[in-house]
Amino acid sequence: MHQQTDISSKRVIVVDNDAETTKLIAELLKDEGFAPLCYPAWLLSVACIEQAQANLLILDLGSGDPGAAFDLLVELRRNFRTRTLPVIVDSTDNRLLMRLAEPLRTLGCITLAKPFDLDDFFSSIRMCLDTKLSPMQQFLC
Repeated sequence: MHQQTDISSKRVIVVDNDAETTKLIAELLKDEGFAPLCYPAWLLSVACIEQAQANLLILDLGSGDPGAAFDLLVELRRNFRTRTLPVIVDSTDNRLLMRLAEPLRTLGCITLAKPFDLDDFFSSIRMCLDTKLSPMQQFLC
């Protein structure tokens, strides 16, 4: 039987170069009982993610270099300690999300277009955290 995950202990890394967006997402997560850890994209690395011992990564494909974010995801999946970490990739660039949808799915990521509906946002988070197998774990099986 499916068991609900205790979200109060769930650490969520939020990566967005827009400070206002990061702050808003962090507040939304806190209000729902999550523990957000916020990083600008230029600071994030697989070692940083591994050290944070997060339960979820929310990664923005913003105006920066989407190739660097994609490279980070590939490296994340190659690392045995982070390969099953659930990832939600969001962006205001819907064309970019559509273009990268299949490669991101292959990497076990869920995509979410901005601006997103709060119900969709939290449903995506809960889907990643409440299931016995994350999308990446399902992919690896």
